[in-house]
Amino acid sequence: MLPLKLGGVDQFTAVREFLSQAGYSEPAACRRLGVGRLHEYLKDNEQPAVAPAAEGSDALSVLLRVFLAGKSVSRDLVAGVIPSAVRESMEALGILCADPADRERCYSPVVLYPVCGLYIASDRWKSPDGSPISIDYVFPAIHVLTHDFLEFLPQTPCDKFLELCSGTAIAALWASQRYARQSWAVDITERAAQFGEFNRRLNQVSNSVVMQGDLYAPVSGMRFDRIVAHPPYVPALEPGAIYADGGDDGEFVTRAMVQGLPRFLAPHGRFYCQTMGVEREGEPFEQRVRQWLGAEQAAFDILLVVRRTQGPAQFAYRATRNKKGDWEQMDQWLAHLKKLKVKNLVYGWLIIQGKESERSAFTVRRQRGEHFAAAEVEWLRNWETTWAMPSSVELLLRSRPLAAANLELQVVHAMRNGQLVPSKYTLRTTYPFDEEYECPAWVATLMAKCDGKTTSREHFEAGKRDKCIPVDMTDDQFADTVGELVSRGIIEIEGFVPPRRTNAHAELLAGL
Repeated sequence: MLPLKLGGVDQFTAVREFLSQAGYSEPAACRRLGVGRLHEYLKDNEQPAVAPAAEGSDALSVLLRVFLAGKSVSRDLVAGVIPSAVRESMEALGILCADPADRERCYSPVVLYPVCGLYIASDRWKSPDGSPISIDYVFPAIHVLTHDFLEFLPQTPCDKFLELCSGTAIAALWASQRYARQSWAVDITERAAQFGEFNRRLNQVSNSVVMQGDLYAPVSGMRFDRIVAHPPYVPALEPGAIYADGGDDGEFVTRAMVQGLPRFLAPHGRFYCQTMGVEREGEPFEQRVRQWLGAEQAAFDILLVVRRTQGPAQFAYRATRNKKGDWEQMDQWLAHLKKLKVKNLVYGWLIIQGKESERSAFTVRRQRGEHFAAAEVEWLRNWETTWAMPSSVELLLRSRPLAAANLELQVVHAMRNGQLVPSKYTLRTTYPFDEEYECPAWVATLMAKCDGKTTSREHFEAGKRDKCIPVDMTDDQFADTVGELVSRGIIEIEGFVPPRRTNAHAELLAGL
């Protein structure tokens, strides 16, 4: 049974205007709740740990209790702060009802909250009586995972935007209000599609379409210049909830989306997906994704930014604990992952783009660094795209590399012929990516000379004269090493300074 009703325009307008006038905004709610962001209010789908302390008499307190904390309040209190016309609209839309346990009190069968400048409705994370939700519920847009997903998406103009596995349709609506000319939101369940359409109408987003169907089926024949998804990716021992079940290896939905990109992604379009994937011996996740693209894989670039890597035992323990299982269930998980030959499970952000010109496609993997968001992803994508161009050799040779401000060099000494001598050099950075790069001695020496004043060509020629650089190294090979150092955030060059470096650091490069 769906709790929402798609009423008339006037009803949506009355509710939206009242919420705004009552101060039901994300900053106001966070201040009242004593949290930094609303997603901190919701922890792992449990009842919020922090709740409005008392039945305050102002409108914001009532809204927080009813729509965010999931509590019931007296009818007299509701009547005192919510105008009758608005109250009637809320009842007609199905977001305010009489409490079945006490007809003198009101409650909401959904949660309704301000997030990203929108008002979004989704399913409650617990039933009014405190019992777990048993339906295949619509995931809340204030969950930390949804917050991470939205932060990962670039807010750059695009023509046609498609959100798959859309749930509340938060990404499609957010994009339509900010940077997409037109958006589509598609989810396989009727429940999610109704929540998405309710949210579209509540926010008066006219340039977005909400559709129900299996992935690309509702948009057959169309192409999009941006496709985004936060799909189900959790491996399953047996079929489970649609919003969480990614099949036996967790990749069922992600794999189907990637396989459809050659038909649905416009030339030069981009795909952004927050997901988890399997790695097997000799088969890293990003390389397996490339194989999913089939015969047209050479037309696409792949970026994978890893947030977390788990071994089979670690995943089995967490999966068992989350389901409050026992040792027998954990053994089942271990046997299941062993059967699939899983070495690791990798969680992070997957970006696939159509090539922009005749050049080799690239496949790159990085580990998430500190202060990571969409700007860092776009910085990496822009650099890798530039580096893949034939003209990049000359660009790199004339650049003036500057060693990153947070760069560390770790040197391991080993005993050789009775003496401790340097045997291993590792360059380490934590921004924009968390990287450890084992390098030859000449690269470690070069780092001390990268002051932003000398060109790479001059470094190369001086290294050859001083016999620090191998005599048989070509300028193309040297440029390729410089490009790798830029990609890993170890050095910076003009035009490709990572977005959150200190102003002084960026200004130094800009003034050279």
